[in-house]
Amino acid sequence: MRYTIITLFCLLLCSIEGLAQKEASHWYFGPRLGLHFLQGDPQLLRNSAMTSGRGCVSISDKVTGQLLFYGNGRTLFNRFHQPMPSSGLFADTCGNAIIQSVLAVPVPDEPTQYYIFSLFIVNQGRLDSAANCESGDFIDFFVQDTANYFQLRYSVIDMHLDGGRGDLMPGEVNLFLQNNLATKLTAIPHANQKDYWLITHGWNSQSFYVYPISETGIGLPIKQAIGSIHQWYTQGNARYSEEINGELKPSPDGTKLASAVYNLKPRPFDVFDFDAATGSISNYQNYGNIAQQTGVTFSPDNSKLYVTSANKVDQSNFWEIIRQYDLSLPTLEQRTASGKSIIRFNPVTNIREGRYYPVNSVFSTLHIAPNGKIYGVGNGSSDSDIGGNNDVLVISQPNRLGFECDVTMQRLGFGLPDDRFGFRSFPNYIQSYFNHIPSRQTGECDFSGLVLYPNPAHEEVLIYSPCLVPARVEIIDLLGRIVDQQQLYTTALNVRQLASGMYTLRIYSENNIVIVKRLLKM
Repeated sequence: MRYTIITLFCLLLCSIEGLAQKEASHWYFGPRLGLHFLQGDPQLLRNSAMTSGRGCVSISDKVTGQLLFYGNGRTLFNRFHQPMPSSGLFADTCGNAIIQSVLAVPVPDEPTQYYIFSLFIVNQGRLDSAANCESGDFIDFFVQDTANYFQLRYSVIDMHLDGGRGDLMPGEVNLFLQNNLATKLTAIPHANQKDYWLITHGWNSQSFYVYPISETGIGLPIKQAIGSIHQWYTQGNARYSEEINGELKPSPDGTKLASAVYNLKPRPFDVFDFDAATGSISNYQNYGNIAQQTGVTFSPDNSKLYVTSANKVDQSNFWEIIRQYDLSLPTLEQRTASGKSIIRFNPVTNIREGRYYPVNSVFSTLHIAPNGKIYGVGNGSSDSDIGGNNDVLVISQPNRLGFECDVTMQRLGFGLPDDRFGFRSFPNYIQSYFNHIPSRQTGECDFSGLVLYPNPAHEEVLIYSPCLVPARVEIIDLLGRIVDQQQLYTTALNVRQLASGMYTLRIYSENNIVIVKRLLKM
């Protein structure tokens, strides 16, 4: 009996752990793009009905991983990719240009309900539909006018409505919460494992607003002035508001909070402690002055911290691009000194310096995925050396230190023009969904699932695999001759130079596993 009880207890713990990983199973983002992580590494989805330049949300069932809803903070779509009947949280139904513009938080003690929090631009005291639809930065929009800021509103989704497809609850649509905010929006579970803390940051201010969310609703915010001021700055005769941008991310265990604040010039990178029992933000620490900090995330095991950086490496002309900190070190001085680029001078990455800019300039956002990896997207580029909208940055072992984190660029083949900005953010999630989820080990790779797409092909073939980017491909004609060999830096194979006909591809992995596939060139 004792062993039976122990066995059941272990099974219960395993099942509970599994439940915490399914909410982020489906990612819908950008111009009608999507991924799912139900089999581990991401698989493309082509059924999205949404367009968004940046901000978006996408929620799946926490038990089954089935898609529930997604949206851009303006229009919400059900799992059948239809607009919810009461959706259209504002007059515009366009995309959203704010990185952390929308967030879904479960309603405590209501398993079928979700709060949808959304940020809107206010121009001269009025919600600005045109500005909300812009897909670029907001620097120009905010240059001269202090009357412009962001406003926080919320709605409530009930998945029982509209015949179980989900809809907004009557009287719970687009309700006002707060004015004069920057573009930061995140949440941390309460220490009681039932309630939540919603966290935003004031504009032209050093104040955080921490809202308690419980079964009684959304409480009054706890205002806390701590850290650096997110403010205007003057250069010549112009005034700029770049610092309104940048991600705010908690560690997956909810004990720390990192705030990236964008500025072309180096400015403090803010890190805090967070008390999930009281909602208190404390112990402000500056992890060094960093230029163009925008995307930020912790590793799933909470031991590493990543931030985008345009600082130069060792006084060179190379940007850091992504800086990693080791949070396991005991002192602030040691943790700050551990901040190093994981890309520059990395001998094992496929990321190279481009002719004009570093890879994708600075990445706009960094996101933990259900497979335990970190994904980053940026500005895109027409420079073939540095990828574009079809390429994403992947940190495959984010819990590891330095170059061992295994950072690469991988081509997911969204079908976007590489020379045009398509999207700059994946969905915004509560980070506790990713607490201590395991990262797939390189040795576990299995090439049996490798596929080619499209096949037949005209100019480019994408190689899809559960593994890392293939290292080398030999192209063999029907006479057995090797007509081309390519060293791959992404999963895209160039075949435009081939004559029409049937070919054999001999695909080599980085550890010399060989897979043979047939390809028809049109």
